[in-house]
Amino acid sequence: MHNNGDERATMRAKKEGRDNSLDARAAFCGRALKAVIALIALVAVVVSVPALSRADFPLASLLIYCIGMGFIAMPLCLYHELLLQRRMHGA
Repeated sequence: MHNNGDERATMRAKKEGRDNSLDARAAFCGRALKAVIALIALVAVVVSVPALSRADFPLASLLIYCIGMGFIAMPLCLYHELLLQRRMHGA
């Protein structure tokens, strides 16, 4: 005869372990997202410095910022959002 209390405790322990893992992944992804956004902005500013001495518009800086945010930061942001939704729904 099986003890249902022990099985439930085991299942709860496994779920708590998954929740802790999901929390850690979400926190890491959030920090990575902030770091990536800061890095993209910093690179864009550094690239725009030579254009500041001239009357040119820093087009390279704008392109780096837009492409970096669109193709690097946005997918990371969407993944972070997915992790947060999973954490809220308890999946």
